[in-house]
Amino acid sequence: MFEKFLGKKKSIQRGLVKDIVIGDVLVLIATIIGFFLIVDNQALERLVQVNVTSSEEIKEITSIIRRTIFLLVLNSIFISAVIVRVTSKRMLLPIKKISGAAKKVAAGDFSIKLETYREDEIGELTNNFNDMVKDLGSIESLQKEFVDNVSHEIKTPITSIQGFAQLLRDDNISKEEKNEYIDIIEEESNRLLNLSTSMLKLSKLQNQNKITNAEQIDISEQIRKALSILEPKWREKEIVFNISMENKYFYGDEDLIFQVWINLLENAIKFSEQKGKIDIILKEKDNWIEIVIKDYGIGMDEEEKKKVFTRFYQIDKSHSGKGSGLGLAIVKRIIELSKGEIKIESEKNMGTTIIIKLPIEKNEVLIV
Repeated sequence: MFEKFLGKKKSIQRGLVKDIVIGDVLVLIATIIGFFLIVDNQALERLVQVNVTSSEEIKEITSIIRRTIFLLVLNSIFISAVIVRVTSKRMLLPIKKISGAAKKVAAGDFSIKLETYREDEIGELTNNFNDMVKDLGSIESLQKEFVDNVSHEIKTPITSIQGFAQLLRDDNISKEEKNEYIDIIEEESNRLLNLSTSMLKLSKLQNQNKITNAEQIDISEQIRKALSILEPKWREKEIVFNISMENKYFYGDEDLIFQVWINLLENAIKFSEQKGKIDIILKEKDNWIEIVIKDYGIGMDEEEKKKVFTRFYQIDKSHSGKGSGLGLAIVKRIIELSKGEIKIESEKNMGTTIIIKLPIEKNEVLIV
């Protein structure tokens, strides 16, 4: 009963009760002191002035005044206690609901959704909690999907490698068949290597706080080099490039920045249609180095744009080939470490534009 009314120790309710009690006690003390120093003496003088000469009558009237003051203070304390009870219950009930929901989320239940009609801080907290649970549920779903995809991606090449390795034991196979099997084993081995490399690279970048081996980079030269490496892929799709690049230099990690262009250009090629085109623009704008890579391929809707930089997310599985959904997550992290900005603009079936901004001056964070 005591805890039900006053609340548990160190709870918000107990704190409110404590503050109100202290306030009421101070009011009571001030009232008593004020009564005896001012009201009591003035009342006696006034009673004498109105010809109340009997000491018994004076005591009776004084007693009435004192009882009135006492009842007023007592009512004040009672009303304060009721207000504390109602207010604390109204404030603590949604907090308790959020606390209980948080325990369920911690146990892995992301289907929780709290209802609220409040527009105050508690209502804002509830809405933020619902948004957090929704995002966590999406990430959990993506991670599960990723585990399934990775399991499949790992199992398939391993099975192929194992099967063709056994076939190579056959002394009766021709040289052409032998070479074909060796090529398949090599290709499947590269798939495993690329997958593990991407996962390790992203893990390393997530735990990295700054660029440690920064140097001057020729951005236009890196992009040309990336296009040269990817030439077999864009030639196969007969893609035309519209290129407009100024000579700009950036102070950062050469290998990481080069990885950005490889990933972005490879995606632009992958999601472009046959005989499509890709625009590449490199220029200085508002004290930034701005790089724009635009394709005219399948594009994305609003929901896909929200998730495009999420780890393990693949935009369109029919076009994703053997990707793992880690490329753009790696790109975003590299740009963040380089103190740059990345933005995406896209419309379904109209193509995608990636805009990257890198600082022109040497960033002090990079050389600490």
